[in-house]
Amino acid sequence: MKKNLSRVTAVLGAVLLAAPLMALGGAAPAAAGAATSTRLLTCTAKPTTKPSAYILSCADAGAGWNTMTWSQWNSTTAVGRGILRQNNCTPNCVSGKFISYRATVTLSHVIDTKKYGDLFSKAVFHYTEGGKLRTETFGLAD
Repeated sequence: MKKNLSRVTAVLGAVLLAAPLMALGGAAPAAAGAATSTRLLTCTAKPTTKPSAYILSCADAGAGWNTMTWSQWNSTTAVGRGILRQNNCTPNCVSGKFISYRATVTLSHVIDTKKYGDLFSKAVFHYTEGGKLRTETFGLAD
């Protein structure tokens, strides 16, 4: 009985010592060193990491990527390879056709948001069209 009481007293003492630290915003052991990864914000306002498919233009879904695989994803940069799909808007965007390009994308320009944390805000695509190297930039998290 005395042994069990000593254990309970020790646990209770530890909890009571930690409580003021928690109330003042002290870090809990599980949170120590925890960092969230930089993410992308989807059209439905959900933060995500390493998406294989993503819509770049939320208003009309006229551009996006699919089959993306990521070779790098860290707090400042992400690099992936996949398919960039864009509506050519010829003769207009309603009647246009989607064109697909094998592309490399680099995500960068991290912004800190109160609601979602760190988000990538720029996507730069490199692809070939008609034998010419093209570069196209999209704003993210706007």
